[in-house]
Amino acid sequence: MTRLEQLRQQHAAHLVKMDAFNVQHAEHDLDAEEHAAAKAEWDGLKAEAARISAAVDREKEREAFERTAPAARPTPGNPQPHVATRLRAEDDPRRGFAGPREFMLSVIESSGARSREDVADERLRPLAVVDREDRQAAGALAFLMPGDFNPSLLAAAGSDEQGGYSDPHGGFLRTTGFIPRILQLGFEGDPTMGRTQDIPMASVSVEIPARVDKNHTSSVSGGFTVTRKPETVAATSSRGTFELVSLKATSKFGLAFATEEILVDSPISFVAIIDSGLRDQFAHDGLREKLRGLGGAEYIGVINADAGIAVTRNTSNRILGTDVLAMRARCWGYGRAIWIANHDTFGEIFRLGSAAFDTEGATPLAGTNGLFRSSLGEDMPNMLLGQPIFFSEYASTLGDKGDLILADWSQYLEGIYQPLNSAESMHVRFVEHERAFKFWLRNAGAPWWRSALTPNQSTTTLSPIVTIAA
Repeated sequence: MTRLEQLRQQHAAHLVKMDAFNVQHAEHDLDAEEHAAAKAEWDGLKAEAARISAAVDREKEREAFERTAPAARPTPGNPQPHVATRLRAEDDPRRGFAGPREFMLSVIESSGARSREDVADERLRPLAVVDREDRQAAGALAFLMPGDFNPSLLAAAGSDEQGGYSDPHGGFLRTTGFIPRILQLGFEGDPTMGRTQDIPMASVSVEIPARVDKNHTSSVSGGFTVTRKPETVAATSSRGTFELVSLKATSKFGLAFATEEILVDSPISFVAIIDSGLRDQFAHDGLREKLRGLGGAEYIGVINADAGIAVTRNTSNRILGTDVLAMRARCWGYGRAIWIANHDTFGEIFRLGSAAFDTEGATPLAGTNGLFRSSLGEDMPNMLLGQPIFFSEYASTLGDKGDLILADWSQYLEGIYQPLNSAESMHVRFVEHERAFKFWLRNAGAPWWRSALTPNQSTTTLSPIVTIAA
């Protein structure tokens, strides 16, 4: 036991004496003589406490100086140099840890610490380092593995020593290092987030009245008309037509099982792994349904929407400037629209940055500028024909319908009846000693347009959803 530990024990024992003194004298009324004696005894206890506290502080300072003091150099007249002090922990290849598991658990408890003072385990403090090149760490400390747990510090192979190069001569004793961090792909993001029209759902099914106004040949307001007339001629009456747009929430579930052993033994919280994984999957699947959903129990995706328009592709398995211009010409609400494309199409899209081409032969259209503009910064998206373009793995592969999508997502309804919930149970597989983790939500989504719009002075229809036919 070190002197500092002995002094701390003395200090703790003395505090017990002081507490006992307070309890003893609080129970009795003291006369003047007894009060004077008690005060003298209490002053003595305080003085002793102050003496021990001062000794503790001095010993702390001495140990701190011992840790930081450099080795002394020889001085004239004294040929023997002073011996440099060294912490015993530095000579311990395990740094005080019983094994790799105890070290890993201590590292997990100190995750997120940004200075050595924030590290609760004193054994870890000398092992704390800052990797300033690791952007993902964001300034958090990393911890060097003790030499006994690090195979890279084992001796080189030879012929007459124990070593890890041969299992019978020590290889079985080598341990594998473990970093308590899960490497995983982050969600690439949902470009439609915040662009759809949120519908509050107080019940599992809601109906929203809508005006039937997609034929503008005679009325843009669903049947209402206005006319000019002479003063004494009766006005022509008109009336509007309406329909109901329905959203019915359906349930989406995620289920996972884990043994009680893995939940207890894993140095990384396995519950957190399941929670993070299933929440990622819900987000991914939500974007997939918005683009590719078939309806029924799923969302209705824009690729399969009844009101969508698929323009004729100029050249098979290509995306040319004429295709992009044709999509733009058929898009209703282009100022709010965004483009979504499969990663396979990037070469085709990037080629549009030089000029708009009419055929595969790359003949520039007269007077056209580049349609594609690559991002100029982290906060600036790629742009196609003046609107943002995002690349998603859920768009169709090059040459299929939906490889390039142009959509005004403000015309897409998205209702949530129950947001994402989670629950766990140890009873589902109680005899198997497993725990069940369930995640679920209830929602609905679809474009509300039932047909494309016929303009007043053209037979070429418009829609908030435009793709290129296969």
